[in-house]
Amino acid sequence: MQQATLEKVVSLSARAPGTSPADADAIRSEFERVQARAKGVAMLLLSTADGRAVADWTHARLDPRRVSAMTNSFLTLGETLAKEVGMSAADHATISTAHGSLVVIRINGARLYTLAVLGDQQATLAVLLFAARECAARIRDRL
Repeated sequence: MQQATLEKVVSLSARAPGTSPADADAIRSEFERVQARAKGVAMLLLSTADGRAVADWTHARLDPRRVSAMTNSFLTLGETLAKEVGMSAADHATISTAHGSLVVIRINGARLYTLAVLGDQQATLAVLLFAARECAARIRDRL
């Protein structure tokens, strides 16, 4: 986990008007909880709505800062496309490949965040979607 980034976001949210500080320990605990319960989860990544990495837990070899920007753009594009074609607001966006799947979900708390959950070949899309929704709901009030 990028400790410096997490602490910086916690510090900034404490100073933002009308918001309370994020609970860094609770976020870490939730990431560990998901990892322990959902077989095949290779990454959990929390980022701000503007694509900045807040916290990550991963076995994958990746740069959380780059992935944060891309996952946020991907979800925003999905949300925009859903509106354009007359669907209701997008709940999540997914990518599935032969090597695994990625679920990206918006967290609507005091501020907007994006949660990305990456799974390897062992993880089904259903498991990842459940893990993402459960994790998002559990940390929503702590952000």
